[in-house]
Amino acid sequence: MNAPQPHPAPLPLFQPRRAAFWLFLLLVVAGLSTVGQTLLSGLRVMPVSALAGAAAWALYTLPLLWIFRRLGVFRGQTAAPFVLAFAWGGLGAVFLALPANQAMFGILSKLVSPEFCHTWGPAIAGPTDEEPLKLIGVILLLLIAPGRFRTISSVMALGFVVGLGFQVVEDYFYTVSTALNHPNAHQLEPVVQILVLRGGFCGPWSHAAYTAIASFGVGYFVARRDLPTGRRLGVAALALLTAWALHGFWNSPALGSLMEGLTILLYFPLKGLPVLLAALLLWRVARHEKTAV
Repeated sequence: MNAPQPHPAPLPLFQPRRAAFWLFLLLVVAGLSTVGQTLLSGLRVMPVSALAGAAAWALYTLPLLWIFRRLGVFRGQTAAPFVLAFAWGGLGAVFLALPANQAMFGILSKLVSPEFCHTWGPAIAGPTDEEPLKLIGVILLLLIAPGRFRTISSVMALGFVVGLGFQVVEDYFYTVSTALNHPNAHQLEPVVQILVLRGGFCGPWSHAAYTAIASFGVGYFVARRDLPTGRRLGVAALALLTAWALHGFWNSPALGSLMEGLTILLYFPLKGLPVLLAALLLWRVARHEKTAV
C-alpha cells in the first residue's frame, strides 16, 4: 500500500498576483477609513467615551481569543490569517454593510411602510446584508491562500473570528452613538451600558456564532470534494440560511413581551440559546470530520 502523500505547504497570504488579494485589501482599507471617521467624530465630541469604548472592546476581545486558542479552536494555524479575518469582519464587512443596510431600510419603507421598516427592518436587513458580506471575507481568504485551511473546523474558526471582528466594531459604533446621544454628561456611563448589554447579554450569541454557522457550509464545500457538487452546494446554502434565520429571529420583535421587569432575564437566553446550540452542534460535527482539502 502506498504511503499517503503529504499536503503541499500552504501558500503565503501575500498574493499580489491574485485578484482576491487586492479586493480584500481594498475593502479593508476602505473600512479602516470608515471606522477612523467614527473614532475621530467621537473624539471631537466625547473623547473619554470614544477612548474608553475602544479600550473596553479591545479588553473584551482579547480574552475571548485567548480562551478559544486554549481550547484548540485555532489549532495548527498561525495568527496571521486570523488577524486578517478580524480585519475583514471589523473593517471590510462593516464598510459594505453600512450602505447596504441603509438601502434595505429605504426599500422596505417605500415598498411597505415606515412603521413596518421600524419594526421588522432589523430582522430583514441585518441578516440579508450582513451574513453574506461577512462570509465573503472567509471565501476571499480561502481564495488568497488555497490549502491553508484544510478542514471544516478550521474554516469555522476563520468564520468565528470574522464574525467577532464585525461584532466588536459594530458594538463600538453603538457605544459612540449612545455616548453622542446620551442625556447625561457622564462619559463613562454609556460605555458601561453598551458593554454590559451588547457584550454581556448579547455577545455569546451574536455575529461570531452566526458567521461560524455559515462558515460550516463553506468548509464542507471545500473539504468534502469526494461528494457531489450539488450536495456540497446544498449544505453551504443551508448553513447560510440557518445563520440568516437565527440572526433574523434575534433581530425580530418576537418574544418582545418579555422585555419588561424581571422577565428580561429570560428574553436574551430564549432568543440566543438556539444560536449558541446550533454553533456548538456544528462545531462538534466539524471536529469529527476527518476529510481534508
